[in-house]
Amino acid sequence: MKRTLLLSALVGMGISWGAAVPDSTNGWGYGYDSLLRDLGEWRKSPYVKVDSIGASVQGRAIWMVSISGPGDSLDRAGGLPSRKRRVFIHARTHPAEVQAHYVSNESIRFLLDTGSLSRDIRRDFIFNIVPMYNPDGVQEGHARQNSHGVDLESNWDQLVLEPEVVTLKRTFESFMAGPIPIDVALNLHSDQFNCTRFFFFHYAAGTSTAYEILERNFIGGVQARFPEGIKDWDFVRSWGNGTQLRYPEGFWWTGYKENVLALTYEDTNCPNAGRFDSTGTALVLGSADYIRARIAAPVRRYAARETRMLLLPEGVRIAALPSGSRWDLTDMRGRRMAEGAFVPGDILLSWNRLPSAPGRILSVFRPGIAAERIRLPNLPD
Repeated sequence: MKRTLLLSALVGMGISWGAAVPDSTNGWGYGYDSLLRDLGEWRKSPYVKVDSIGASVQGRAIWMVSISGPGDSLDRAGGLPSRKRRVFIHARTHPAEVQAHYVSNESIRFLLDTGSLSRDIRRDFIFNIVPMYNPDGVQEGHARQNSHGVDLESNWDQLVLEPEVVTLKRTFESFMAGPIPIDVALNLHSDQFNCTRFFFFHYAAGTSTAYEILERNFIGGVQARFPEGIKDWDFVRSWGNGTQLRYPEGFWWTGYKENVLALTYEDTNCPNAGRFDSTGTALVLGSADYIRARIAAPVRRYAARETRMLLLPEGVRIAALPSGSRWDLTDMRGRRMAEGAFVPGDILLSWNRLPSAPGRILSVFRPGIAAERIRLPNLPD
């Protein structure tokens, strides 16, 4: 990243983190000392636990912020055993991609908010967030490497793993072996070439057809929380020739298949960067929407982890609808384009019932249950 590029971006956003010039000598505007100060503030909250999950090559702690609250009601509405669900987020693999750090920090800020949305999330979920995965690289001013000169993002399939990779991998494995495994794993970056926000979508050639559907549902749900901000699922498509084991998502797919939705998210990294609060909030709410939809499917008719809204070639399938359920379709400005009522049972909304427009949001309303929303692709495959 060019120094002038990031400086222009930060000045344009009116952001200052106590650094006169946000270059590589001061952590690209947010260094390890900045993180320590924020950790000191976050840990004052009764909902926060701060732990070191391991150390970098040079011995700096890799900090994890865990956020949750009292209560545990997520599964009770569906008649399933009650337990919380877990979302894991890590950021700042590449030190120069400081915007990813700002997104993770805004996710933390939203999770600690006093509003009802944040309170419900804390009741039902545990969010584990590693805001600075590569502290040595940040302090040494590297753009992409750790202090060994290794890109941690592509080190996951090596015979000898870097200490930071070992730390994160062991943390993942520990949670997956425990009573509350990870449902969603997000890998936050920022991209200076496209100057936009998007997810890396993985083809079935490297995952599965079922996983492609889960990816589309997840990305559509995040978009529904930030309609004008995030590109459609097919903006960047990868893994057309098979699973890429050198990346964290390769680790997730190899070990856990469809049980964990693992994606890389790229935020803007250019003079137009901003809206980190909108992005951080959308990632939190979109993750919660996705998990709630998957576990709410009745065990008698669908696998316990299947979503209740699925994008299919013939339309959108909505499962297990009680009497009184309804739907509506809005454009990206919130204007209603179509609406209707359901009869009990499984419903397929065919594409010809859903008028075309950029950024369409389909909302499903079930009596006594929070609305579910998903952003639809412009055209079905």
